[in-house]
Amino acid sequence: MRKTVYLWPVLLLVLSSLACNVTVPGVSMPTLEVGPMQEYREEIPLEGITAAQVEITLGIGELTLRAGEPDLLFSGLFRTNIPAWKPEVTWKDGVLKVAQPDIRGMPGAGAENEWDLALAPRVPMSLKLRIGAAKGRLDLGGLALTDLSLETGASDMVVRWDAPNAVPMERFLLRAGAANVEVRGIGYARPRNVQVEGGVGNLILDFTGPWTDSARVKVTTGVGSLTLRFPRDVGVRVAMEGGLSNVMTAGDWRLSGGAYLNEAYGQAGATLEVTLTAGVGGVTLELK
Repeated sequence: MRKTVYLWPVLLLVLSSLACNVTVPGVSMPTLEVGPMQEYREEIPLEGITAAQVEITLGIGELTLRAGEPDLLFSGLFRTNIPAWKPEVTWKDGVLKVAQPDIRGMPGAGAENEWDLALAPRVPMSLKLRIGAAKGRLDLGGLALTDLSLETGASDMVVRWDAPNAVPMERFLLRAGAANVEVRGIGYARPRNVQVEGGVGNLILDFTGPWTDSARVKVTTGVGSLTLRFPRDVGVRVAMEGGLSNVMTAGDWRLSGGAYLNEAYGQAGATLEVTLTAGVGGVTLELK
């Protein structure tokens, strides 16, 4: 994962409006008390649960997420030295919510907030994450995600699949603000539709993996760099729409009718139809 120096002033918090609702510069706000490090553990047994909706909201801190024990719907280890950030975990009517409390204020020097979370493998679930000023690693291989939504603010995130999603995924939605985000192995997730909206920052989208069905992909970026990496054995068509970006290619691509096609396009069993609207920055198309 890239090393990032996190700045805690108001600028960072404003960029991450998904974080705690913090007032804007010029308006007095309290400083959140920093105390000794505390640990909190939460577990929810599976106990016959056959599906779930999961919502995770983290304003400031560090997050890891992975597949966990098969007999637990959820397990979490939380470490923080700000008492006001004690996490809230609820399970009701098929909805699991894990949230950092909505507390106004700025963290004091030395603030820490670490979440280590695990979800049950093979239980169909929709997953929605709202991440503010944070860094994280999401290892989603082995989960059974029917839908995935990830919204990030000023973050540094790595999302990866190294094993097939246990069920077909209807949609993968990524909205990134002032962020560095790398997504690896999207082919293992098997999404039918992919929608990516980037703001200011760097995006790496790696579509490698065992695609068995075709998919539609729509990518819109603002300012920054974008790398799209595709498997050679899947047909790929990247149609450019507007934007001021320079496009660089690595591998065997040909330009036809304003779109970039790889050699497998029209020949392979699965096809990725990509629509790309890029702002100011560089775009790289790669084949692997």
